[in-house]
Amino acid sequence: MKPNDSMESVFSELYERHIDTVYRICYAMMGNRQDAEDAAQSVFVKLMRSNMTFQSVEHEKAWLIATARNHCRDEHRRWWRKKVVKFETGMPDEQHADRLPQHEMMDGMRRLPPNHRLLLYLYYYEGYKLLEIAKMLKLNINTVKTRMRDARKRLKLELGDDFFD
Repeated sequence: MKPNDSMESVFSELYERHIDTVYRICYAMMGNRQDAEDAAQSVFVKLMRSNMTFQSVEHEKAWLIATARNHCRDEHRRWWRKKVVKFETGMPDEQHADRLPQHEMMDGMRRLPPNHRLLLYLYYYEGYKLLEIAKMLKLNINTVKTRMRDARKRLKLELGDDFFD
C-alpha cells in the first residue's frame, strides 16, 4: 500500500464522519444549498491542505465547525464587498419540504444574522451545551448566553407567536 493510499482512506473516513455536520452549518450560515455545498467542499479542501492531525473525533469536529464558520463569514464579507445582488433565496432539501414547521423554522433562521444561526444550529441541532459552544467559538460564556437569548428573541419575532404555541 502506498503512503498516499493510507492518507486518502483516513481523509475519506473523516469526510464521511463529518460532511453532514459541516454541510448543515454551512447551510445555516449561507442560506442556500449551492453556496452551502461550495462552502462545505472548501472546508474539506482546507483540511486536506493543512495536513492537520487531531487528538480525537471531537477535536476534528471542533476544527471543522470553526473552519466552516470562518469560511462562511469570509464568503459573506466578499459578497458584501462586491455588492452582488442574489435573486435566489434557496430552498431546503426537497425531502423536508413536506414538514412545514421545520421548513418555517429554517426560513426564520435564514433571516437571522449568521452568528445567531450558527448558535441556534449548534445548540438545537448538534446538541452542544452553551459552555461547549463558547469553547469551540472561543467566546466568553456570557457572550454566548447573551447571543443565544438574542437569537431566540429574533427567531420568535421572525416566526410569530403562533409558531411557539
